[in-house]
Amino acid sequence: MEQGKIFVCDDEEDIQRLLQQMLSARGYRVETCGSGAALLGMLEEADGDLPDLVLLDAKAPGRDGLEVLRRIKAAYPAVPAVLLSAFATVRTAVDVMKLGALDYLLKPLAAEEIYNLVDKVVERSRLVQENRSLKNEIRRRFDPEQVIFCSEAFRSVFKLAKKVAPSEASVLVLGESGTGKELIASTIHYSSRRSEERFLTINCAAITDTLLESQLFGHVKGSFTGAVGNQRGLVEEASRGTLFLDEVGDLSPALQAKLLRLLQEKEFIPVGSTKVRHADVRFIAATNKDLEQEVARGNFREDLFYRLNVVTLHVPPLRERRDDIPLLAEHFIHKYAARPGLTLSSAAAERLRRYAWPGNVRELENTIEMAVIMADGDMIEADCLPGKLAAEQPPGDLDFDLPDAPMSLEEVEKLYIEKVYRQQNYHKVNTSEVLGIARKTLDRKLRQYQICRQDEE
Repeated sequence: MEQGKIFVCDDEEDIQRLLQQMLSARGYRVETCGSGAALLGMLEEADGDLPDLVLLDAKAPGRDGLEVLRRIKAAYPAVPAVLLSAFATVRTAVDVMKLGALDYLLKPLAAEEIYNLVDKVVERSRLVQENRSLKNEIRRRFDPEQVIFCSEAFRSVFKLAKKVAPSEASVLVLGESGTGKELIASTIHYSSRRSEERFLTINCAAITDTLLESQLFGHVKGSFTGAVGNQRGLVEEASRGTLFLDEVGDLSPALQAKLLRLLQEKEFIPVGSTKVRHADVRFIAATNKDLEQEVARGNFREDLFYRLNVVTLHVPPLRERRDDIPLLAEHFIHKYAARPGLTLSSAAAERLRRYAWPGNVRELENTIEMAVIMADGDMIEADCLPGKLAAEQPPGDLDFDLPDAPMSLEEVEKLYIEKVYRQQNYHKVNTSEVLGIARKTLDRKLRQYQICRQDEE
């Protein structure tokens, strides 16, 4: 099995032959040459198939080895280089490192020393390449130019996200669960000056306060049971990048205070530590709660609300941008279909268009994934879709009567959850799927609104 590709440049043919035999036996693909000019030519001809390592004689004929190294690092900065030298001097070591070489080997060459160094350098090179490929894949996945929509309702939000991206302002993204708030947050990050750095996310409603504090700010060894070592938090991991706080409305008062300090002073203290640390992080927060109402009730700090709410983006629910449904459905079909050419029948497309999608894009994706599995042949028929989409007035529609008196968003939400819960025969898993929210969130809302089964009343 090939372990990697290595270029060897040395004016001694015996050295070339020795290194080729030793490294080839270890699984490396080795190409040799006898001059710096030949090495530069090999690199130029390699095009995209660059070596994982260059072994270069410090006294390469035709050009000084350090000059060749300088030209390699200028033209191919990602290619690791190790110099071979018969002279061990401090000056040589300093010059080599200044020019970007990872290390240098002394002649005569010892087999174990060569193997250890080459294996280490090539492994590092492979990890760097894999990391770069992973970053490119993540960037491609969240590429703002690949966002799928055609509706004016979503276009206005997308344009505002792109407009605010170059600034350093905190952004608050509002919208129902499953509408694509993380997609908008990633659009802001990958359209900003921080796009080369990390974009990290955390769901503030998914874990306990103690664990959430540790996840955000890190902890020191012994700060709590199980803290067997120091741990960096997401705030440090996202340094010079962006941290997306999903469901920020669920933060406890204590964590709200610590987040406020971080936003105001750019400093924080890890769990169990007394040492203040600093962070350069851009924050994007999201919630499906009405934070202004939460502030009025005393559940959310007003000063934190205004710190997060420098710019507000409202992501419309899918029922308000029905023009996007066919495009999204087609995208999900391509994502999940094992065979090309699978399409929606006109009847199935009409059912998708009529349905109110209480779970928004997340529910649509789950529906298409199931339909792809159920489809026979090259067509997704209407009977491949869940039964709830077949009704004239599907369960997702807000078809219940509202009182004439004005109602708050929270009161409407209570009525809606109660209606869907009843329609699903008080089955919590089905109810959470229809609503497009986590089971834990449903349980919390049922307690909050004191909604229960009829036989429990």
